[in-house]
Order: sequence, then C-alpha cells, then structure tokens
Amino acid sequence: MPSPTLPPMAEAHFQRGAAAGAAGRFADAVAYFDAALGLSPNHVDAYVARGYALQELGRLHAALASFERAIAADKNHGGALAAKGGILKELGRLDDATSVLRLAMRAAPEDLNIRKRFFWLQVSSQADYRTIAEAGTEVFRLSVKTARDILRARRAIPDFRAAHDLAQTQYLLDEGISCAGLAEAHACLRDINARAPAAADVPQLIPITDAEMQVLGRFREQRLRYEPEIPDNCLNPDVDWKSVERAYLGGAPEIAVIDNFLSPGALAGLQRFALISTVWKSEYLHQYLGAFGEDGFLSPLHLEIARELGERMPRIFGPHRLEQLWGFKYAPRVTRGINVHADFARVNLNFWLTPDSANLDPAGGGLVVYDVPAPASWSFRDYNADKSRIADFLSSHRATRRKVAYRCNRAVLFNASLFHETDAIHFKDGYENQRVNVTYLFGRGLAMG
Repeated sequence: MPSPTLPPMAEAHFQRGAAAGAAGRFADAVAYFDAALGLSPNHVDAYVARGYALQELGRLHAALASFERAIAADKNHGGALAAKGGILKELGRLDDATSVLRLAMRAAPEDLNIRKRFFWLQVSSQADYRTIAEAGTEVFRLSVKTARDILRARRAIPDFRAAHDLAQTQYLLDEGISCAGLAEAHACLRDINARAPAAADVPQLIPITDAEMQVLGRFREQRLRYEPEIPDNCLNPDVDWKSVERAYLGGAPEIAVIDNFLSPGALAGLQRFALISTVWKSEYLHQYLGAFGEDGFLSPLHLEIARELGERMPRIFGPHRLEQLWGFKYAPRVTRGINVHADFARVNLNFWLTPDSANLDPAGGGLVVYDVPAPASWSFRDYNADKSRIADFLSSHRATRRKVAYRCNRAVLFNASLFHETDAIHFKDGYENQRVNVTYLFGRGLAMG
C-alpha cells in the first residue's frame, strides 16, 4: 500500500528531518521524524528515514525497530525490507538478512540497490561462488539498463573511456579472444577516437551517433570475464605472515607494507583478469576507470585471496567480513589519482598489478597514508569527499605523510580510517602499462551512509 500523504505540519517536520540527516545532524533528524510520526503514525517513509538516522547514530536495535514499524505499515515496501536486511547484517544475523533481502527483491525486483545489497551479503557470508555469481548476474542485468539510459541521455562518451575501450578491444582481438559484437565495437571505437578533441586535464566528451550508440550498447551487454585458475597458494608462501601480522597490530598507526604479496600464479591470474575482463564500468573525473565486485570484478581467485588472508593473519582478518572489493585503472596521461579520503571499513588492503617496467617514477606512483584517522563522528561525505574539511583536519592535527612507492605485487595493509591518497602517477603509454590497483575492504569502522 502506498504511504499516506503527510499532513502539512508533519510534512514540514519530515523535510526538516531529511535536511538534518543530509547535514549529518542525525540526532536532530530523529527528533524531527518523531514529530512527523506523532502527527502521521503510519507513514512508511518517515519510519525508514528515522531508521537510517538511528543507524548512523549506532543505535542498531532502535533502527531495526523503526524499519519493522515501516514494514508493519506496508509489508511490500522494498526500501524498508532492504533497510531491515542491512541492519540484520550489521547485527551479524546473516541468515535472517538473506531471507529479508529475498523478500525485498520480490517486492522490488528491478531495484538495483537492493540487488547490490544482496550480492554483497552473499560475499560477506562466504556463500558458495555459484550463489554469488547468480546474484552478480542480476546486478549486471539492471546495471546494463542504467548504463544504456545514461548513454542515451548523454549521447557522448568521455575521451579517456573511448581510448581505453579501443585499446582493450584491440588487445582482445590480438589475443584471439572473441565475444559477440567485439569486431563491430572495435571498428566503431576507432571512428569515435578519430574525432576525439585534444587531451585535456578534464575529460572531453565525444558526441556519438545513434548507430554508434547501438553498437556500443550491444557490446557492453556482453559480460566478458577471464576466469583465472586458483594456484595451491594465492598468497606468497615465502612471506613471514606472522611477522606481518605482529608488525601491523603493533604499529601506531596500523600499517604494513608487504612485497611479493601474491604467489606468481595468483599475480599472473589477476593481471590477465584485469586486461581481458570488460568490467571497467565506472568513470571518474580524474580520468580513471573503476570496477567493483558487483560489476564483475570478482572471481573464485579473488575470494580465495580473502580466505587465505583470514587463515594466514587471523588476528587481523578473522573478526572482519569482506565488505567491498574493487579495482582502478588509470589512463596513460593521468598524473593524479584519488584525492585524500578515508574508508568506511576497519582494514584496507591495497595492492598493485601492473609490471614495474611501466612506471616511469620508481620513487612514486604508489600511495600516501597519513598517520591520523578520520573522526568517528564524521559522516561518509565528510571523510570521503569534503576536501577542505579534511585538509583543515590534517593540518590542525599536524599529520605526517607516509609515502609508499609503487611496486608491482606490493601490498599496503592499513587501518581503513586513516586518511590516504594516490601519489603522483607517471606511467608509460600502452594498454598493458596502465596502472591497476586492487582494494579489499574488511569489517566496518566509520559511518557508511
């Protein structure tokens, strides 16, 4: 049943609550939502918004009760069911969370965010790979629709995206790897790139025709992924993992650098995966591409690496579930990467795949980690995107920088709440020389919403 319309005064309280929540004033938001519900006690959206505010305050059981009140008013409200599933996951009730999210998907089968929630719940729950892959297929189905709509509305493609996709399709053709629409897409991208404007510090959009849009759309509907073999050891057995664990846990701040992180077989498998797989879906202003687990940046090898981490360093990874996984790939002309930020997780693992021969600056190209964490009171936007506030905070706390130079197969393990940023990048031209990093996030630390 649809939510009833709020009376005018209740609507005013509701809007004030929404504004307070957007500003990170979650206690004020709860008070406004309570006032709205006092005037309209069965309004589903008010209960859902109140639940999210309570979740941000760490009051998980109260948030769960708020979401349950929403569901009592509308048992088929997909958003309320999804929110309840998220809280159950936070409380460690993974089986219950799975059941509730299945109800949410049944109530809102075309809701992409609910499908993503379910996908990551299966990953965190260490479900069998078939279940995870099936969940990912449904995310991909809906993501294709969204990407198609964006392409139609924009009627253009960023120049760095066009250049990457041309290079990747050429690589696939050279390797004798085929998929539907590959040759047509390559020819289309060659024509598009011929019209590209001069390279600039910001992405330039290349207008495309309806015919080109159809060719690219058909190719992007293919989900080509390389399936690497799993070697006997994914993590390098020659690394003294107990020493790494002790160094990390004894550090102030918690950070450890691990050279020769993966075994040769695992490294080669992930390198091949990054070159072949057409999973680089997200585009960023600084002209790099992102691929997330739900985009297809996942394989049994990725999951086995996570499992072995828990086995080799149980005091670090044992208490924490895998919450997110992604890769970033940088265009050859890129000289800067991700701005200073922190992550919502407890443990961040970052490692690099591109051969060292591609790096033109052996003293740089890696990661800068600051020795102070983001305040627990900050919202996701505060610690992830508010550059001015972060800069003021680092300055006022006299934060020092630890610069970790780029090395292929080097991993940086650190407390995810520590501020960090990509160092300056100078890599050679060429598709196989593009800088690729992989990030795993484990556990929950800072606020996520």
